[in-house]
Amino acid sequence: MSPIDSSSISRVQLFSAILYGTLSVVMVLINKLLMDSFQFTFSSFILLPQFILSLIIVESLGRCRWIKPVEFSTTTFWRLFPVGCVYCLHGITSLVALSGMNVPLYAALKRCSPLVNLVLGVLVLRKAPPSKGILVSVMLITGGCVLAVFADIVMDYKVYFYGVFSVLCQGLYLTLIQRESEETFSSIEIFYYNAMVSLFGTLLYGVFTDDLISHLFNMDIPFSMELWIVFAMTIAISILFNFSIIWCTAENSALTTSIVGSFKQGIQSIVGAIWFGDVSSNPLFFIGIVMNFFGGFLYSYLKALEAKLKRELKHGGRCSQQSV
Repeated sequence: MSPIDSSSISRVQLFSAILYGTLSVVMVLINKLLMDSFQFTFSSFILLPQFILSLIIVESLGRCRWIKPVEFSTTTFWRLFPVGCVYCLHGITSLVALSGMNVPLYAALKRCSPLVNLVLGVLVLRKAPPSKGILVSVMLITGGCVLAVFADIVMDYKVYFYGVFSVLCQGLYLTLIQRESEETFSSIEIFYYNAMVSLFGTLLYGVFTDDLISHLFNMDIPFSMELWIVFAMTIAISILFNFSIIWCTAENSALTTSIVGSFKQGIQSIVGAIWFGDVSSNPLFFIGIVMNFFGGFLYSYLKALEAKLKRELKHGGRCSQQSV
């Protein structure tokens, strides 16, 4: 590979990671604004337009030849079916958790996703076990999250169950994306089939849990122009985010996406605490958040060092082969 090709690839990897991190911060904050300020806590109505519009956008761009058209294949559908199912579960559980948590605590819980990715990386992707430093950082992340949870005054066990389950789904989702993108599927294909499967999954969830039918006729909230604007922004940003998380994982790795998540969740915590202000005054809560925050940055720093060492070793091996 030429130096030009290598630099262009690294720029794409960097841009995909920055795009994912930025959209993730904005999406969480605007979802929280929609659910708290406007009392719009209807998960099915937030998710369904995202998946419908995602399919329309991919089909339209394909017909205009702006992207390579995605031809529907039954084989591909069933191959990517688990990815869509896990993402659908992740989307629903994340929204339920966010509706009942303050943003710093939600971000602290989400920072536990590297732990899931480490375990799944070893079990599913057959990667080597992590170093001691990585294990220490993950223990800080998890321990800080546990402290913050127990210091929360208004502890809602149902909300925390959804939060923990969303972290497990996120880790599994990123691992599955990495595995499939390393095979034969492009980011657009995964995005397309993911939206298709998630659309049916969200419909089933809305019907069987009565989240869709009951709220369709009993939305006891005042509809205003501000609500429609925020709702439209939520849908647009969520669609871009859904693609960015697939693109970032495909161009980099599930672990890189988790590392970017550690940084952006730190920003989320600060902005969320200032904007919404619904945080606990218990000192244990702040100690837990700081532990979690520090563990996330330590984890990111150690993974960056490991990646640099691997590049140097790879470059050194190439140089020795050329000299021979």
